[in-house]
Amino acid sequence: MTVSGTLWKLLPRPVRETPADLVAVVGAVVATNVAVFAPIVRETALRIPLGLAFVLFVPGYALVAALFPEADGSAGPDSATDAAVDRERSRTASPPTAIGGLERAVLSLGSSVAIVSLAGLALNYTPWGVRLGPVLLAVSAATLGVTAIAAARRRDLSPRNRFRVPYRRWTAASRTALRGPDSRADAAVNVLLVVTVLFAVGGVGYALATPSGGERFSEVAVLTEDDGELVAGDYPSTMGLNESRELVFEINNDERRPVDYTVVLAQQNLDGDGNETVVEQRELTRFDAQLDHGQTWRHSHDITPAATGDTVRFVWLVYLDGDVPSDPSLENADYSTSLWIDVDDEASSSSA
Repeated sequence: MTVSGTLWKLLPRPVRETPADLVAVVGAVVATNVAVFAPIVRETALRIPLGLAFVLFVPGYALVAALFPEADGSAGPDSATDAAVDRERSRTASPPTAIGGLERAVLSLGSSVAIVSLAGLALNYTPWGVRLGPVLLAVSAATLGVTAIAAARRRDLSPRNRFRVPYRRWTAASRTALRGPDSRADAAVNVLLVVTVLFAVGGVGYALATPSGGERFSEVAVLTEDDGELVAGDYPSTMGLNESRELVFEINNDERRPVDYTVVLAQQNLDGDGNETVVEQRELTRFDAQLDHGQTWRHSHDITPAATGDTVRFVWLVYLDGDVPSDPSLENADYSTSLWIDVDDEASSSSA
């Protein structure tokens, strides 16, 4: 007995009896997560084919396997060792819920798109939002869950009724369809179908490999604390001179690369004629952050007005890679956000 055979026998029986196609599903989930989250692997093109297979097929295949664990009875033996089981299966009718290989493939594609879409829709109402990391983790968890259900349902069936992927038969059928069609029209349709699928997969792969400029961005926001939670609201509308108020500045890096951020917090006094002409700008503070792609950073700080006025604007000017000009402004900032606050001497004295 070989070493690998000995190790295989040491595995728990449910693991050893897990069908090969379900093992492949688990492997695809693990490989996709490694390609997306591993520090070195995520920078390579490996994430493109794995991401395509994961989004378009893997979750749906696991769901279909859980819903339809039975064989349809029409798939002939895939090898000589399967012939006896196939003869026994042929004596009984196919289960009423069994489906064929083509139906499985079509349902897997449609179900995968539906699962990923539903995961994104659900995450849209959570603090994590619709981002690559949370969506991948949610879909991965759902896929592993239904894979476990699929494996359990197959074990409950007799061997002759369990679905098994007839790899060799499907390969032979594909070769026959491409090489020996009944007519030239059938050959043309087959070739056109293959070309269409290749163009579709290639187009999606190109879109993933070369994302548009709009997909590279950073999200910035000013938050306040409300009952222990950070919210984008409840901002101060009036403050006194030299009065302080604690705020939280948030950056989320979706630039698809590590970025060094520099944030300039400044107070601007405007002329008050409605044209937002800056009469005076005073820099209050600066802070820096180094973020990897997909990372979120929050910084608690105080804003303290340095001058009074009815048209005072506090601006957070964000610059990438340390490229801060000598005169920071809303016009030359990579990203920015602002708050309008009335600064009054009387508010300061009354609060004291």
